[in-house]
Amino acid sequence: MPLDLIVVTPQGEAFSEVVEQVVLPGTEGEFGVLENHEKFLTALKPGPVEIKLPDGTTEWAAISDGFAEVTASQVVVLVDECFKAHEIDLEHAQHTRAEAEQELAQLHENLETEEARAQVEATLVRATAMIEVHGRHHS
Repeated sequence: MPLDLIVVTPQGEAFSEVVEQVVLPGTEGEFGVLENHEKFLTALKPGPVEIKLPDGTTEWAAISDGFAEVTASQVVVLVDECFKAHEIDLEHAQHTRAEAEQELAQLHENLETEEARAQVEATLVRATAMIEVHGRHHS
């Protein structure tokens, strides 16, 4: 019996698919979920999501930070952003990453820039995940 994967963003349901397995980027490391998994709720960090479909193919997506609720038959992912591999504009992601790297290099370590640094670092991680997912999809 397959697993229902539902990804929700503030704009609504990003996608819903029946999958054999999903591998998510948890804050404590990557974790995989198969059907009949023990129930739990966990935090997610920005990164790639590996989606193994019932036909044996693998799809990829990039997510921002958020949460995942796992039950025996369903995984619900709540994130601010989600991009399936075919939706990623590689040139834009590379440009975003380069801008974030440049901005990080210019920030000085003090209280006023700590919040800005955290925002830029989050942008850098999201852009890097998008580039990684795009590469996996096209390899």
